[in-house]
Order: sequence, then C-alpha cells, then structure tokens
Amino acid sequence: MYRIILFFALPLLAFLPLSAQEFSAGFRAGLNFATISGPLEMDGDGNELEEYTLKSGFHVGAMANLKFNDAFGLRGELLYSQKGAEYNYLGQSYWIFYTADDSPVYATGNRNTSLTLTNSYIDVPISAVGRLGRLELSGGLNLGILISSRGAGELSFSGQSAAGSPVDPFTIALEYNYFDDTFQRTDIEDVEIRSIDGKEVLIPKTLGAYYQASEENDRLYNTIDLGLVGGLAYYLNQGLFLSFRINYGLSDLTKTRQDISRFTLDPGRNFIFREDNDRNLTLQASVGFSL
Repeated sequence: MYRIILFFALPLLAFLPLSAQEFSAGFRAGLNFATISGPLEMDGDGNELEEYTLKSGFHVGAMANLKFNDAFGLRGELLYSQKGAEYNYLGQSYWIFYTADDSPVYATGNRNTSLTLTNSYIDVPISAVGRLGRLELSGGLNLGILISSRGAGELSFSGQSAAGSPVDPFTIALEYNYFDDTFQRTDIEDVEIRSIDGKEVLIPKTLGAYYQASEENDRLYNTIDLGLVGGLAYYLNQGLFLSFRINYGLSDLTKTRQDISRFTLDPGRNFIFREDNDRNLTLQASVGFSL
C-alpha cells in the first residue's frame, strides 16, 4: 500500500515546482453519512446476525489548491471528520458471567445489541482536480488518523447456562471509549447479583469497551486509515461550491486480536478472532469556498 502511494506521489512532488502556476486556499464543511463495510457474522443457517447502517456526523476543515491551468490542478485538505456506523446484532450468541473471584459461568442464548459508533479522524485527502465550467471532478487518496473512538447503546441477553439453568433476560447499558477503556471484568461497583448453576455471578449495569475482550492491552480500531476519495462539485459563483464526495477505506479498521466473534466460542471455550476486513465508507455533502 505504501509503495503504491509513493509511486504516484513522488512524480507529482517532482512536477509541482515546475508546473504550478497559482496557489489558493479555501474551506469546506458539511455532513457525513458513514457506515462500515465488511463481512457480517452469520449463524449456522447462513442468516446474517449483524447489520451496519448509516450514521450521521460532520466534517470541517481547510484546503489548499495548486492550479496548473484553468482545467486542472491538485488539492490538499486538512479535515476533522466524524465517521462510524449504527451497529446492530440480533440472534444466537453466548454470554460469559463472572463471579467475584473471576470464575467464568458460560451461557448460550440470544443477544440483542444496538450501538452507535463514532470514530473521529483527522483526514488528509490529496486529490487531482479537473474543472469544466461550473462542474468540478476530483479523485485521489486519503490518509485518516483516528483521534477519538466511542460507542453508546445497550445490550440484552437471555438463554440458558451450560448446565441447563435458565438465564432470565437482562439489559446492560454500553458506554464505550475505545481509546481510554481498559480490560476489566471485576471490581465493577454497579452490578446485579444472580445465582446461576449454584454460583453468584455479577452482571454489570454498564459496560466499557473491553469487558468481554482479549486481555491484550490493545485498542479495537487501528489508528491509520488509508482510502480513496472521489467527488463532484458545482460552483454557484467564482468561489462558492456545493459538493458530494465518497470516501472508501482500503485498510482494515479493526485489529484481529480484539475483533471477536459474538456468535460462538471455540470448542475450548476460547474467543474466536475474526480475520476479516472492516472498512470505512463515508458519503460527504459539503458547502465550501475555493478560489
């Protein structure tokens, strides 16, 4: 990936001092409609258990233009951009209860999770720009740097323990900070205590991001996101424009050692790690000004 970027970027950098005729600046701001694109978990019958849908956010920032002639130029931008998705999981799953001394009690049943994911990036798109009258086409590469990652929602579960004891429904509030939350299963103060299989288990009323996760000290989301951008703009006058753009990620958003299956555990009751590619997909509607 990095070699491809350098292959295209280095000739342009060498060409700029000879060809650039005019430098100008501008800004853009607008709405994001973002989701995550990638393989979804399925049950044994091939039914999808997960769903990612569009989540709204915003973007704002500055841009710089190098104009070679009236029809062609290059543009670099520095944007704050909110991405993420509305995430839902509904169907067969498992739950691992823990006692006060961190002993596990396993259960299977049905999980219903609704979660709003908000990942905030500093985006640096570099685009080639072609203009014909009031219309402008652009396309290029984007480098995203993750600066904040949060989730909010709720989870409910019901089923039965591995020994056959019923597990009555319970609901947990989800307050995730993927940057600052740490691995934690015990020492949670606000809990409900139930007796399952003759053991007193703790059910937290609020969960952080890494309650049922790998014990490795690592975040779920990768810091760097490489992608492609392509868009169309219409100029209302000499500088004011309206635009629509697509930003599609090329790199995997998640780290495999924290991307855990919620459908099932392996035969040894260990987590199954998902080796798949989850990618940002963001639609941007902007208003801006560029000379």
